Amino acid sequence: MKALFLGFILCSVNFLAQVGINSSSPTHMLHVKGNGTLSPFRVEGLQSNQSNLNELVSTSTGVVKKQDLNSISAVRVTGTLNMPVNNIIYATNATSAPVEEYDNLNEFSGNVFTASQAGLYMAVLTITYPQRSSGSDAGDGYLAYAIINDSGAGGGEFMNKKIYNPESSLVAASQYITAKYLVKMNAGQILNFETLVYGSTNNVNGVTYKINIVRMD
Repeated sequence: MKALFLGFILCSVNFLAQVGINSSSPTHMLHVKGNGTLSPFRVEGLQSNQSNLNELVSTSTGVVKKQDLNSISAVRVTGTLNMPVNNIIYATNATSAPVEEYDNLNEFSGNVFTASQAGLYMAVLTITYPQRSSGSDAGDGYLAYAIINDSGAGGGEFMNKKIYNPESSLVAASQYITAKYLVKMNAGQILNFETLVYGSTNNVNGVTYKINIVRMD
């Protein structure tokens, strides 16, 4: 009887068919409010899932929603870049707009990713640079940088690599650099994708890049 009596006290129903448990002013059809110490509800016997799709997730305001392919933050873009000046940071879209293979939540523009919601994100920038003839870059190649600039947190990640000129008997080939950045982002926080070459004596043309971003949690 005591449990039943408490149930009546803690439940509220308004005329819009919104039921509140531990809430006198429900805002949804079923509004469950915890006490700040324990989770507001418990479910047992759920079956395991092989992926994150079609799972129920909670937003920062406590609203429960279903996660599907259309709600996952996932970006893949590619592009090409020419770098006429040595020792200058170039945005990846400095030469032309990137090709967006997919951008589920429209979070990418130019060379900037803007998180639409808070979460843990993995960003990967892979840039391919051309080798040049032995007569270029003083004969010893140039240093290349792949940069993920986290302007929201003041951090980021970069990787560099020496792009050596080929041996005289070998054909020039492209070499790549990959920068990976795992970061906890707030909604509205941004990442910039950039590159730089140092030690080149003329235009570095035909640079290509790929950017992959996914919200992990």
